[in-house]
Formats: sequence, structure tokens, C-alpha cells
Amino acid sequence: MSPASRQSPAKINLTLCVGDARPDGFHEIESLVVRVGLYDTVSVTPRDDGRLTLSCNDTSIPCDETNLALLAVQQLIKATGIRDRGVHITLEKRIPAGAGLGGGSSNAATVLMLLNELWEIGLPAAKLARIGAEIGSDVPLFFHTPLCVVRGRGERVEDLNRALTGWAVLILPAIHSTTRDVYAAWDRLGSHPGRPSPNEVLNHAESAERMMPLLFNDLEPAALATNANLIVVFDELFRLSNGRVRMTGSGSTFFQLFDDRQQADTFAQRVHDELTLSVRIASLET
Repeated sequence: MSPASRQSPAKINLTLCVGDARPDGFHEIESLVVRVGLYDTVSVTPRDDGRLTLSCNDTSIPCDETNLALLAVQQLIKATGIRDRGVHITLEKRIPAGAGLGGGSSNAATVLMLLNELWEIGLPAAKLARIGAEIGSDVPLFFHTPLCVVRGRGERVEDLNRALTGWAVLILPAIHSTTRDVYAAWDRLGSHPGRPSPNEVLNHAESAERMMPLLFNDLEPAALATNANLIVVFDELFRLSNGRVRMTGSGSTFFQLFDDRQQADTFAQRVHDELTLSVRIASLET
């Protein structure tokens, strides 16, 4: 049987409000999230021997049971009682790991979607999202609308049936940001400001570009506190963007939104030329 393949999109957190740690160790969050047109490609191929295996074009990505894509298969088998089904997963990575773009979570969600079809399980998206929540906090959002609000530790997702068009310039420093360390730094920083709700941000924004001054990320100061090199990058981007740059997730990717593709190209080229950083331009998914 030939492989089944699907694109696996990245996400950016437009807003990210973080609450105190919960009894289960996770933090309560509220985040306005949008998927963007930067994709990995995920392929699944049935195996006759019942084994679960994975390969990846990025040698920095683990191909063992710690990979969320393999965890997704195991969780699906556990949830459905399916036995003696082998599969090989191939990841063609373009979304960097440890960058706050949700690449691993998106891969896991995509594997669940592909195997739901390949194995003719027929589970609804809501059930797949619940299975995904057992794998990682960001997995459920990839079963929802491209623009959504995420709450709880990520398992509660509110669909937003409205379009947000434009372009995101993604700046990708060669710095791996560890979510656990960033949250630990956030806890140490103490008091945190009150934040507007996602709906308040959307209601006061006429376009993606005009939204930039309203965006925030509570984890940004914490991520900067954990890595001096990230501070240098942020300071330079702050200068080049006139303060209109934000970090996604726990880092290390920064972004700026534009309504016009040409302006996005100009800013991306300037960042590349002056800072020699890796840059991608991605459409906001609708």
C-alpha cells in the first residue's frame, strides 16, 4: 500500500496569558492562536510486521518513542483497542524544533488524522483532539479552526469562525528554547500584569498588521531570562521593527505581522542581511 501523506502546519501564539501553576504541574493559559503556512510533511506507510517506526530528514529530531508522532500512534492504539497494526512514519521537517511553533504537536495531530483514515477508524475530530490532549498540550488546537482560542493547559479550544489574513515574518534564531525551563523562569519572576482577552484584541484590530501593538506573550520575559543570546536577538529585532516584534510560545521564534506581502519581504530581507538570521515568510491560514 502506498504512503498516505498530509501537510502539518506550524502555529504562532498571538497572545499568551499565563496563570499560576495548577496541582497537576501545568499552568493555566489563555492564548489566541493562528496557524501559519510553514509546513512539515507527514507520511504513514502500513507495515506487515506490526512494528511502529519513524524516520526523519532532520538528524536532531529523535526517532524513538520520545517523538510525539510515535506517541500519537501508541495513544490511538490505546484508545481504540486496535492491535497488530504496524506503521512507518516519515517526517519531512521544515518547522524547527524548540522554536515555539508547535511542530511536534502538529506532527502528532497529523498522524492521528492520517491513521484515522488509513485504518478506517472513523473517529470524529473532537475525539481525536481528546486523544491528542494526552500527548501534548498543543496537539488539540490542530483539530480546530485556523484561528482559535486555547485555554486550560491547552485541552479547551474555542473555534473562531473569522478570517485573519496577512503574512507573518518568522525569525528563527539557532537557539533551542526548553519549555520547562521557560515556565520555571516565569514562576521565579513573580508578579504578572493583567491582560486583555483574545476577543478584546480581535475587536480592536482592523487587520493583522494593526494588531501587532496589542499582542503580548507572558513567557517572553521568562524566555529572555533563560538565554543571554536570545536577549541579543530580541534587542536587535526590537530595533529593526520599531518595537513591533513578538515571541511565539516559549520561544525561540519571533514574528512580525504584515498586511502586505511586499512589506513582509522587505522586512525579512533586512533581518537576514543585517542580523544573518534564518527567516521565513508564512501566510496566516484561514
